Amino acid sequence: MRIIQNSIFLLLFCSLSAFAQENDFQTWYGLSVNKKIVKKATVTLKSGLRLRENSSLYSKQFFDVKIKRKYNKRISYAVGYRYATNWDKKLQISNKHRIYADVNYKNKFSKRVGFSVRNRWQTQGDEFAYKMTLRQKFVLDYNIRKTKLAPSIATEYFLNLEHGINKLRSTIALGYPLNKKLDFDLAYRIQNEFYVNNPETLFIFEGKLSYKL
Repeated sequence: MRIIQNSIFLLLFCSLSAFAQENDFQTWYGLSVNKKIVKKATVTLKSGLRLRENSSLYSKQFFDVKIKRKYNKRISYAVGYRYATNWDKKLQISNKHRIYADVNYKNKFSKRVGFSVRNRWQTQGDEFAYKMTLRQKFVLDYNIRKTKLAPSIATEYFLNLEHGINKLRSTIALGYPLNKKLDFDLAYRIQNEFYVNNPETLFIFEGKLSYKL
């Protein structure tokens, strides 16, 4: 319970600190397809669209492919590639490539409360330069009795090797299986930037569909 309280406190703290920064409301949309290729391995294809400036202008569109393999019941690892098209505030377009590797750990505090940690090492950039980032994400989820709803809270930090932690994301999410193969997720997220000129605080509404082949 102490970890849950600390995560909620962190989310509230991020909300209050947003008044000292530039703010923007964004909406993110995602669609993914998952296919089991061998006994312990799954490939995921994902497409996403993000809108900025109070969800009135394009911010990013991306395509992502990831292969994930289970090591055991608690540990899994993955590798992936993402191609993204970005629009800046002047609507100038740039394309970026991302290569990443994940190590995941999940376990349970009790029968209904579970937690997971995702460690991601990624390199991202274009033909001119690439930047290395370590991302660590902590998730707490709860299995509500006699319902399919799956609430969760998460905190993720982005660690740049030169400047330290330069981004923080805090998320409250709610998942619901529409059927055996199709899942729907809604999330509200706050993202804070650090160590940049005119740092932004983003208030993000996200919707995702995930389909299992």
